[in-house]
Amino acid sequence: MKNGRFILKAKLDLLSPLLIGSGKSDISDRDVLLDSEGEAYIPATSFLGVLSRQIDKTVADSFLGHNVDRDNQPLHQSYLICDDLHPISKDTSCVVRDGIRLNSESGLVENSAKFDFQVIEPGLCFTLNLEFIVTEPTYEEAKQVLANCLAAMQKPIYIGGKTSSGFGCLRSKDIEVYQYDFEKEADLAAFLLQKPTENIIDTIPKLEASKPEFKISADFRIPQSLIVRSYPKDAYGPDAVHIHSAKRPVLPGTSLRGALRARAERILGIIWSDQKQAIEDFIASIFGFASTSGKQYTVPSFLRVDECPIAEVGSEVQNRIRIDRFTGGTIEGAKFDSMPIFPRDKDSINIRSLNLSLSDPLPSQKALLLLLLKDLYTEDLPIGGEKGIGRGILQGVNAQIQDEDNTYRFEKLDQQDLPDAYQDYLKALLENKDREEIQNRLAVFRQKGANNEQN
Repeated sequence: MKNGRFILKAKLDLLSPLLIGSGKSDISDRDVLLDSEGEAYIPATSFLGVLSRQIDKTVADSFLGHNVDRDNQPLHQSYLICDDLHPISKDTSCVVRDGIRLNSESGLVENSAKFDFQVIEPGLCFTLNLEFIVTEPTYEEAKQVLANCLAAMQKPIYIGGKTSSGFGCLRSKDIEVYQYDFEKEADLAAFLLQKPTENIIDTIPKLEASKPEFKISADFRIPQSLIVRSYPKDAYGPDAVHIHSAKRPVLPGTSLRGALRARAERILGIIWSDQKQAIEDFIASIFGFASTSGKQYTVPSFLRVDECPIAEVGSEVQNRIRIDRFTGGTIEGAKFDSMPIFPRDKDSINIRSLNLSLSDPLPSQKALLLLLLKDLYTEDLPIGGEKGIGRGILQGVNAQIQDEDNTYRFEKLDQQDLPDAYQDYLKALLENKDREEIQNRLAVFRQKGANNEQN
């Protein structure tokens, strides 16, 4: 085909809250982006930014219009055109979520570290329209970029903010690819009339994911109770209730991620008690790092923690008071209540498929993730609020570990359940064998920060 188009169409289901900031703070500290009618949409720039990372850099620089001449001017525009992604149904539901920042040493909320942000609730279905401009020189590149796009869409796509906490998860369905050869009158007429031709998706070569991943998926029971606080607007309701998304209770990725990070720092503080900088670098290589204290570089998170729905639970208001330690009486005005969730049946599974995914993992990083799973699985790492009165404990039921091409399943987390290779991972962690590689990875982001500071 010397002149024509490839057009990719698909539907994308939103499976978790979506956070694409608008730059405004009228409702919360960070409002989401809505169109003029107050409906949700995904900007084409956000979607293409995710897809471009799945494409070979040389091909991307040529096909997506990133080539520049000596005057730093583009040689041509992008050959890929993407429309904004709009939902099929106009029923956008936005909610405000609260967030805090904990002090890793004390476990308490840091001063002035309370914030909130607006998210779009899951349940929407967005339409995608990608148009590939084909000329004789770009035909092979167009097919390669198309194959990369299809490969990326075979897995969940994460878009927007807080994707490392499971936000912005989109699953593709009803994918169709049409070819329009403008040298054929029928194809040209169909393109001008916006009519589909034959779906050629089966003729596009299948590509596999290039980066290895270390994945954990586990099921848990809630043996006692759990509350991740949200604050209802009803003046006559309880002071705090467990957080819901799309009218069902969830375990937010932000809460789980914060608990995992705090426990990871504690574990490393025990095994590397005199290596503060090594601990900071190791944590940054997994959980990421946001620039503070004058440091002008940022490291993205390599660990993704998905938000999980919670099933087979009920809720009940519990009234509490605050006691004066000296008199033993109730402090006046210190009555409050909360509405945690409780399991309906002690044998039911309340949390299914709690997913952790670490991209491009090193042996020592895998070992730390296994230790975190062990603490979660054996009721040693509580999640959420009111831990001091026994809430937030999770009880492991079964788990699956995907270590690149190998998969391991177990119910009881005993020593015999783990393969021999994991002993090597633990040894690598204890001896910090991957420190040099971690330094090399972080150096890339530090250099980017230095370049930005100079500019």
